[in-house]
Amino acid sequence: MEPLAMTSFTGASGKAYTFAVYPLDATLADFSGVFMFARKPQAVLNTGYSPMFIGHSAELGSHLGRHDKRAAALGQGADCLCVHPADAEERATIADDLLKSHPTPCN
Repeated sequence: MEPLAMTSFTGASGKAYTFAVYPLDATLADFSGVFMFARKPQAVLNTGYSPMFIGHSAELGSHLGRHDKRAAALGQGADCLCVHPADAEERATIADDLLKSHPTPCN
């Protein structure tokens, strides 16, 4: 599936990470990476994508549809999925870096 858009998020370290944006119901292959349940930009508020939950998984495709924070993120307004491929050694580091600069209501 082709992404709807590309966006980037900057961690507390100052490093920017590029994410592909998909619909929440997207069917993705299993790959290792960092993900966000997010809210699309609100033009009237001049905001970018807003993360509701940031996590990571070795098997994103099969993990996302059954994630235990999905319902909570939806309740907070999540309407898209942002994904960034990352190997096992860097997934947790990237997620932690992003969480330090993007507080979320569901983490």
